[in-house]
Amino acid sequence: MSSYAQDVKNELAHIFDDDSDCLKAEFVALIKVGAKKIDGRLEFVSSNAAVVRRVITLAKKFLPTVKPEVAAVRRKKLLKNLLYVVRFVAAEVQKFFDALDFSELLKRSRFKVAYLRGAFLAGGSVNRPEAQYFLQIAARSEAQANFLRSLLEKLDFTAGIFRRKKFFVVWLREGDSVCDFLGMIGAQAAVERFEIARNLKEVRLQVNRIVNVETAMLNKSINAAQRQLADIKILLDKKAPVNEKLRETMTARLENPSCTLRELAEKISLSEAGVRYRFGVIHRLAKKFKKK
Repeated sequence: MSSYAQDVKNELAHIFDDDSDCLKAEFVALIKVGAKKIDGRLEFVSSNAAVVRRVITLAKKFLPTVKPEVAAVRRKKLLKNLLYVVRFVAAEVQKFFDALDFSELLKRSRFKVAYLRGAFLAGGSVNRPEAQYFLQIAARSEAQANFLRSLLEKLDFTAGIFRRKKFFVVWLREGDSVCDFLGMIGAQAAVERFEIARNLKEVRLQVNRIVNVETAMLNKSINAAQRQLADIKILLDKKAPVNEKLRETMTARLENPSCTLRELAEKISLSEAGVRYRFGVIHRLAKKFKKK
């Protein structure tokens, strides 16, 4: 079963976009964030086959003379799933980057969005919405991470950066920010699932709060009733003289040991404050007779 993050990437990798400039910005981000140089070659590695197909499709469009090599290798640790590797001759890709005008590449907001979509496909991850709200993009350098954060800030997102081993991770933490980002880059199905899960989570939290409050109130009532019964037992054992009103309250409590003060007050046609006052008198009398 695929993870939520994999589902998001699968959806993004199948987005149809007829804007060539947007596709170019996405491709540049895929290579810059996801590829690393090894022995004169650029290697793009991903466990998501749809993302790899996206890279190859865009490479054919923007690097028509470059023939990438594709391989699948079995990961030795952890899940032992397949990793897909796309290799380019670094010098040929560098010619493409040298001819780029980055000010034009990211001139418009939709180009910035496309670039961030590519960056997420290359190095992004997002927690399932049932858990903690957290989205991240792992960059290979601090400069790259700062650049991604600057793009997010220009699109009104507040992002942070932390270092994790060899990577600099750009993150979004708030539920609204994560949801808005996914919607912005085109993962509409993921947003719908996110919203449903978030609503269910909020309902559960609200129900839990209500239950916790009611449980606390119930525990408080039970503890109060136990103290009252203990006071009454002392007065009965000591045969302490009490007036008719206090005796009425003591009898009502003995007959209804689990009732709340409000319920007890209704049974003897008295206000809750009046019952509380009487038990205060009973407690003071019990304390007095207990010392004797």
